[in-house]
Amino acid sequence: MVNVSIIIPIYNPDKEILDKIIYSIKKQKFQGKVEILKIDKKIGLANSINYGINKSKYPIVITLHQDCIPESERWLEKLVEPLEKKEVICTVSDVELPKSLWDGFDIISKVLSVKEQKLLTPLMDEKGCAYKKDVLLEAGLFDGKNFRTAGEDFDMYFKLAKKGKIEYPHTKVIHNHNYNWKSRLRKEYQLSNSFGALVRIYGRKMSGWYFGAVKSLPIIGYPLFFKGLNLKKIGFVGALLSIPLMLFVNILYCLGFWKGFLTGRQTV
Repeated sequence: MVNVSIIIPIYNPDKEILDKIIYSIKKQKFQGKVEILKIDKKIGLANSINYGINKSKYPIVITLHQDCIPESERWLEKLVEPLEKKEVICTVSDVELPKSLWDGFDIISKVLSVKEQKLLTPLMDEKGCAYKKDVLLEAGLFDGKNFRTAGEDFDMYFKLAKKGKIEYPHTKVIHNHNYNWKSRLRKEYQLSNSFGALVRIYGRKMSGWYFGAVKSLPIIGYPLFFKGLNLKKIGFVGALLSIPLMLFVNILYCLGFWKGFLTGRQTV
């Protein structure tokens, strides 16, 4: 079994959750050595990860967000195992926002995050991913110049997909992100801003670019914001609220997308 370095970028973390993450890592049934690097540099997510990669001493690096707790004691073992194959260069954890946490959100946050009320398998993000360090170095690390806090993951996915195979071993992290309506709306703005920058950089090479581009059109893109909206889960009040809320999010998305597209950078 190889040795691994786990990089946890930190920015105003919830100490209780962070302690649970460290405890879970130490309880992993993993035969190799584990180095834990908590990066608290206030230099942006992408640059914090890069700093950790450069400081890491083992050939496999793992990114783990400060609010993501490995679900089982076999998480690390399952995540790393596929990397023993030469062609595999990255593995990705499944992500789950716990219903017990979601139930406590305000109604706006519940409507906007209801699409996360299922087991998600991201193409690639940093919530619980393992990478071969030499491939990351070859790719030039994460783009901290154009992506400060969002979009750097998809940018890296695009680079790594050309270099080898990405596998999804279906080992899970629990995403304990406690949204309120302000932080959730800001998240929507931030993600649209990064997507605009990605479309500017990669254009038609990005799968789904057209879907995001249509969403960036006022009114015309409005119906697309109801995709994945589980009316049963958000209830009658949530369903009524979603009518004006999604129109507002459509306008917010337009502002973020075009700002990112015109500048070619994620700035929000």
